[in-house]
Amino acid sequence: DPNGKPAVVKIDRDTGKILKYFPFPGKISGTYDNIITPDGRYWMGGATGTNLVGVLDTRSGEIWELETPTVVSSPARGGVDPDNNGWLGGRGGMLIKIDPRTRRITEYYPPLQNVSFYEILPDKNGEVWGTPLHSGGFLRFNPKTERWIHYWMPEPHSHNRRTWIDNSTNESGFKIDRAGD
Repeated sequence: DPNGKPAVVKIDRDTGKILKYFPFPGKISGTYDNIITPDGRYWMGGATGTNLVGVLDTRSGEIWELETPTVVSSPARGGVDPDNNGWLGGRGGMLIKIDPRTRRITEYYPPLQNVSFYEILPDKNGEVWGTPLHSGGFLRFNPKTERWIHYWMPEPHSHNRRTWIDNSTNESGFKIDRAGD
């Protein structure tokens, strides 16, 4: 922010001018990813190496820090589902769901051991897709049923750092960018 404090900064996309900044109230010194709901109401970001997530209500200007249940969840990259819930991949091995309306965080652990998530993304149907690093596959999670589907890849090692969801059909699909990060 202009005062050198950790903050969320709102910038006018046409002029590039800073419209407003919202300083963090406590322990967060920065976030790894910055996701915003399609309606622009909520901004969310995880503080890597911690169990903290920052959330901003852009209408009221209120910003708060939420703690994940796991001490070192290390929230990384993610996206927003159709219900405006934020989802972040946890380097501690979980999917992290942020409900900005209730200020609740829920963690979901896959049926695999010793995995870590870098990025996860929800599709237009609300299912969450991601590649647990070094797992040899990718996962699809349905939060409504809490059902996991594990898709194996032909090689035993996987390290996906960027995800793209194909929402152009009724059946959303997961794509892996092998061209690079």
